[in-house]
Amino acid sequence: MTTTLDESQLARLATFGYLRFPGLFAAEVGAIAAAFEDVWANNGCGRDRRPHTGTRRSVLIPFIDQSEYLAALLDDPRILGLAASLLGPDFNYFTSDGNYYVGDTPWHSDRWRAGNYRILKLAFYLDPVDANSGALR
Repeated sequence: MTTTLDESQLARLATFGYLRFPGLFAAEVGAIAAAFEDVWANNGCGRDRRPHTGTRRSVLIPFIDQSEYLAALLDDPRILGLAASLLGPDFNYFTSDGNYYVGDTPWHSDRWRAGNYRILKLAFYLDPVDANSGALR
């Protein structure tokens, strides 16, 4: 299934700065979460090469590049369709990051443009969230 954006989604993105696709990878979420954990286990650390202690955010950069399974998601028609809808068919992948957040982390859009280039950030939220939790509440 290829995912392409329609005019209402593009308008929402222009207005609010983000789109969400609940359940888009529902069938794969277990495998994605397991691969996420494997990357952390294989690195044993995050920012500044320190172990994740649960007291502050930890990040690994690059991230999906360290997992054959996660890197292959770049070729998934759902990802390709979204990226091509926003960036054009000749977009280029740059890098990834994996994060363990701690506490109440607000949603932020990063940047939509950098100079003359559009930037797209795709995120998989692997923690269970509902109307009262998570970055997009």
